[in-house]
Amino acid sequence: MRSFYCQVLLLIPNFLLLSAGTANREKMSLKVAVFMLALLCVCCVHRCVCFPNGSVAFSCGNMMPVHPPFTPSTSSPPFTVSTSAATYRPGDVITVTLAVVDNSSSQFQGFLLQARSRAQQALLWPVGKFTNINASQVTALHCKNIQNSTVSQASGDKKNEVRLSWEAPSSRNYGDVYFSATLVQDYSSFWVGLNSSSVKLDVSGSSAAAVSSSSALLFINLLSLTVYY
Repeated sequence: MRSFYCQVLLLIPNFLLLSAGTANREKMSLKVAVFMLALLCVCCVHRCVCFPNGSVAFSCGNMMPVHPPFTPSTSSPPFTVSTSAATYRPGDVITVTLAVVDNSSSQFQGFLLQARSRAQQALLWPVGKFTNINASQVTALHCKNIQNSTVSQASGDKKNEVRLSWEAPSSRNYGDVYFSATLVQDYSSFWVGLNSSSVKLDVSGSSAAAVSSSSALLFINLLSLTVYY
């Protein structure tokens, strides 16, 4: 409805210019230009505020909300990013929780979340994918054409906590991972780069398999030597 009002208001300057006499048109043109610029800014801000459905795929890389003229808050965030496990193996499913800190009255309206990795000194993102997505609460994004690799809010309703299921990649190449989030309290207050603790790759299984394989190979070699002699 407000977008309709914006369209109506944009017609006002044209009406004023048409109704003004020739002598007054030049004087009014500057005022009209300023008026239209201010009105355009208001309407654009309204459009940004009124699309809180998580369609923010353009922010996949820097995870930065476009909320002009505001910048990320540098104060201590009233939110946390935590995981249900400290280690993972390929294919594991981990619960990631975005929540308000204890004893805080704050709530958040929006979020953007993805898993990232620093393997061989290179920042790799996104890693893995989110599963069991409730479309009424969460919007799945396909950053870098990787299905469900990032998630954001499906509405601007205020939230105290959101829990999400993340499935680890089948490859061990990503090493330790962490979850990076943007939390939006309101249009002017948001935090970027809220990271969880590292979730370490569990290599015990692969090490045990390697030891077992080496032991079997050693046994075969000894057996062949015994037969030879």
